[in-house]
Amino acid sequence: MTYRDRLTWDQMFMKITEILAERTSCINHQIGSVFVDDQHRIVTVGYNGATRGDVNCNEVGCAKVHGEDGKLKRCRGAHSEINAIINCIQPERLRNTTLYITTFPCYDCMKALVQIGVRAIIYKEEYRRVVNANDYEKEDEAWELANKMGIKVFKYENGEKREVFGKKQ
Repeated sequence: MTYRDRLTWDQMFMKITEILAERTSCINHQIGSVFVDDQHRIVTVGYNGATRGDVNCNEVGCAKVHGEDGKLKRCRGAHSEINAIINCIQPERLRNTTLYITTFPCYDCMKALVQIGVRAIIYKEEYRRVVNANDYEKEDEAWELANKMGIKVFKYENGEKREVFGKKQ
């Protein structure tokens, strides 16, 4: 009889983020997030997309890129982390959780993560803010805030996590 290896907790939760990211309606960022407590229990999940009742970017285009009259507009989407926080039935359980996420949080989301007391972040790729149709920019402020507030940061690659201590890649 041949036995197979089990997924590690990190592998399982990162696979869940990938599935959640497939639900997004954003055409620029497909992000899924899973908040997990120290007993490996899922506290809440989220993915990014247009706010409830608004049009979806995958149907009408990105407001930032395809804005009315060629004007750059603000994103109509709510970010994955914020959706997960809003949808959490017991918000007090978010304190000291680990956030598994496909893309490192933006600065605004990092502020929310600091406020709820996230202790660690495990991510796959860096966040790059959409500037216009052909241009993205890095956001260093989120890294700096995570480092300043002592949030442990891990990069997830090839099925394993590597601690980066909040320092930029």
